[in-house]
Amino acid sequence: MEDVIKKLKHEIYQKLGFEIQRQADVRYFHQSILSEEKLNIGFNTLRRFFGFLPEKTPQLKTLEVLSQFLGYRSYSDFLRFNNKDQNWAYWTFVNDFENLDTIDSEQIQKLVDLKPNPDYVLFLSQIIKAFIYRNRIDLLKIIFSNHQIHFKIDSKNAEVSKLAYAVCGLLRTLPQSKYEGLEALLSDAYVFKTHILDFYIDYAHFNGYYGYLNAARFAYDTQVGHRIFINLTKNYHLLLSGKSSFEVYEPAVSKLKLYSVLHGRLLGYQLLTHHFKSKQAVDSKVLEILKAGESYSKVLFYIEVVPALIFTKQLKVLELIFDRYQNELLKKSYWQYHLNQNTYLIARALLDLKKQNYKNAQSNLNKINLESNTSDSYYHYMKLFYCIVAYQLEKDTTANPKILLAIEMDYKSLVKATGFKRFNLTLLKKY
Repeated sequence: MEDVIKKLKHEIYQKLGFEIQRQADVRYFHQSILSEEKLNIGFNTLRRFFGFLPEKTPQLKTLEVLSQFLGYRSYSDFLRFNNKDQNWAYWTFVNDFENLDTIDSEQIQKLVDLKPNPDYVLFLSQIIKAFIYRNRIDLLKIIFSNHQIHFKIDSKNAEVSKLAYAVCGLLRTLPQSKYEGLEALLSDAYVFKTHILDFYIDYAHFNGYYGYLNAARFAYDTQVGHRIFINLTKNYHLLLSGKSSFEVYEPAVSKLKLYSVLHGRLLGYQLLTHHFKSKQAVDSKVLEILKAGESYSKVLFYIEVVPALIFTKQLKVLELIFDRYQNELLKKSYWQYHLNQNTYLIARALLDLKKQNYKNAQSNLNKINLESNTSDSYYHYMKLFYCIVAYQLEKDTTANPKILLAIEMDYKSLVKATGFKRFNLTLLKKY
């Protein structure tokens, strides 16, 4: 509102030919308005608008009269023209910024001043992607080392996720020679890893840019939480690829304050190693998971626990979790939680299938729309689980050979694309 009032006053001064600095100026302006046909406004209202009386937020009626005096049809008309001009100014600034060879403090401040704009993430992602295309690691260091430019994690996670999505979407398309240069941004001096790599765990590119940068982080990451993250990503990749070299990983975390998703990922991975590596019973790990989950947002904590439970066929545990938290897990949510909801719908359908409630299983599968965004970082991973449930449902109901073959072919192409050989045909057909 403050910027709008400032713009309105500026246009009034332009029309009058002078700035209003005295009460006599206000009186002249008042008479100018009254001389216009059908326009009426109080003298004291104008005195308040220009600060000669205690200021209040102007009423809509006041803004309508002032806008009409300036030649606009209405205050909304004024806003439309003003926003169009302002948006053009924003875009010219962003486009000029993309082509910079050096960045000074004044330009950084102008960028930071754009933060309240609803399109700020779009502006920032355009700048970052342009610098990546241009191989300007020096300019990227300036952008990722300035905390004022970026949103704080936990307060603006939706914006952080959008930025990570945009940047990693570009990285997916680059040859290795291009993303190797980004290794310089993995130092703790930059937020590239925490605001980009941590918010877009790209399962489909563990063999590409994401796996490369995650492996490179070992030389730079010193914080315990960061080390846990990259160790888990490395070992998940090995496990999903069907290799036996994935490790048992039991770091001491009782005194750490871990992000909910990271803690869930760690416990989910430990469940998998108990089952596939150590060949141990998982009862104690399940109890640990249930206890840890009590203190977290369920929709976040269980996002990587549930796939681990599906892999290890712990359907009774899944049923217990849904009995306790179904409303929270399946509630409609913001766009950044669509992945979570799809995960929980797949699990819910699997439980319905176990009870031979085929109608509910089909209903839950129908609610899933993985195809709406095939560039999502979890798309391939989630669709593999989806194929397992869809295959089992079709096998137990109409058993149409053509449909079963189509699901099998889709499943095999996903395995080939990701290299996740852990998803073999036995898992698909005999789950």
